[in-house]
Formats: sequence, structure tokens, C-alpha cells
Amino acid sequence: MEPHHQREQDLKDHIEKDFELLKKLEDNLRLANDVKEKAKLEKEIEELTRNLDGRQEKLKTIIAQKREALAREMPYVSFDELDIVTKFILGMQPASQEINFNITDITQKISKNNLTQEVHFLLIMGMVKVKEVHLFIEVNAVLRPDFPEKLKAGFVTEYQRLLKADIRGDALFESLHKFSCGNSSDLKKTAAGLAVLSYLFERCEVFER
Repeated sequence: MEPHHQREQDLKDHIEKDFELLKKLEDNLRLANDVKEKAKLEKEIEELTRNLDGRQEKLKTIIAQKREALAREMPYVSFDELDIVTKFILGMQPASQEINFNITDITQKISKNNLTQEVHFLLIMGMVKVKEVHLFIEVNAVLRPDFPEKLKAGFVTEYQRLLKADIRGDALFESLHKFSCGNSSDLKKTAAGLAVLSYLFERCEVFER
């Protein structure tokens, strides 16, 4: 894992632990009767909240920098990168066909799947390459007619696996993005994966319509 990705993950882990500790401290404060104990807990809560705010600001900065770097890389995504990120997906077992993926308005789809403006921004970024992804799939389908369906099946299988794990909203999109690029931290592969995911999202072949 590259240093900036490790820093991001470390911050997320720290923030999660901080929230858990903050809840415990606040619960203890509600139950405390001793004045000195209350004062001690209030001081700990104040210090923890200050540290938590600092970590959240650092995380926002890292995410913004990563997003900017991804945006700079997106125009350079080529068939080579698309080929790399789609190869491993094709071998996945087909998903069940219980989910309805009929075409729907993208804004409605974002709202129905509880996705935030951050994901909307990523989708807009990925759609810069949607036409190229479509052409890439058409070219591959000439020699491998099952290519489009196998690609879709790989994503839908992973989508259903994540749903069963109770992953929803932005976390679901983030997990599918990681899946789409083979969990790579390489910017070109990450950009290519986002392009493929955005294409499938637009065509309503992943996420509920």
C-alpha cells in the first residue's frame, strides 16, 4: 500500500476508534454523580473531540488530494488500463438475476441508493470516459461475444456480496470502486476502474434503479 493510502486508512481507523471511545466517555458522563469524576470526563471528552476534529480535517485533505489526482489522471485512461482492470472480473461466477437494473434517471438512482454529493462528483468524473469504455466493450465483444455479460456478471456478483455484508451507500460505492480496479492504489488503474464502474452505473447494471 502506498504511503498516502496507508495514511488515509490509518486516519479512518483512528477516527473510528475515537468515536467508539467518545461514546463510552459520554455514556460514563451521563451516569456519573461525583463532581470530580464529571469534570475529569468532560476534560477527556473535550480533548478527544479536539483530536477527532483534527484527524477528520486531515482525512478531508487527503481525500481531496486523492480526488484531484484522480481527476488529472482520468483523461489519460486508455484501452490498456481498461484491459488490465477488467481481466480478473471476467472469471467470476454469474450473479442471480433477482435485482432489477432497468434504466432510470441518474439523479434519482443516486438518491435511491443513498449516495452523497461526493459519489456524484466521482461519477461525473468517471463519465468523462464512458464513451471509451463503451467502445472498449464493443471491440472486445467482436472476438468474445460473452465479454459484456461476463463483465456485468462480475460486478453484480460483487454488488450482491457487499449487500449481504450489509454495506450500503457511499461505502458500497467505494467498495465497488476498489473492486473495479483490483484494489490497486495505482492512479491509472484507479481511474480506469472508476470509468468502468461509472459506465455500468449509468446503464443501471450495478446499484438499484
